[in-house]
Amino acid sequence: MNKITTHRLHTLLVSMLVAGGLLASLNTPALAGDSDQAKLKELQRALSAPQEQDEFAPKAIVFDRDEKPAAPTSSAASAQLSAAAGNDCSLLPPDTKSTVVDFEIQFKVGSADLSPVSENTLREIAKILALTPDRCVFVEGHTDSSGNADRNLRLSRERAESVVKFIVSKAGVLRSRLVTAGKGSNEPVKGLDARDPKNRRVSFKVAG
Repeated sequence: MNKITTHRLHTLLVSMLVAGGLLASLNTPALAGDSDQAKLKELQRALSAPQEQDEFAPKAIVFDRDEKPAAPTSSAASAQLSAAAGNDCSLLPPDTKSTVVDFEIQFKVGSADLSPVSENTLREIAKILALTPDRCVFVEGHTDSSGNADRNLRLSRERAESVVKFIVSKAGVLRSRLVTAGKGSNEPVKGLDARDPKNRRVSFKVAG
């Protein structure tokens, strides 16, 4: 085999390998970045951590046969018991103690439509949530302060809803576990100017 033929075969082989690599990269979804990976682990830790007992919740009491158990002493305690039983996490008061993990979920400009670049991160979040079916999570949308405040508030709520719909559809997570809220630009990241684009985020607040 002469040098010209050998060179042509080598060139053809390299071209085939490059083409194969390009096709593989097109068919393989992009993985979450290092920052998202760290946050996913943080969310997993929060969900798997033991829940703290509410000191004001009714304690278990042993009754005599003729006695009837008393009703919960407050509507808040009743709501916590119902939510813990998996009935409806929306019964939890908004100020319930929680662990917060923020994700920079991307959306199409001025829209609540998810950007494809964030779908893999949301799939991973859905998997983590599916492993802990007894935990309630508040999902809150946030914006920066640029633009109309009322529109930002509405958009942040719609974006939280979009995130929840995606998670529910991808992992079979119960919708009643996820409580959505829109915060607009009312709760900027600590230490950031309210106008900073980094305030655009979705918070996952694990109750308890």
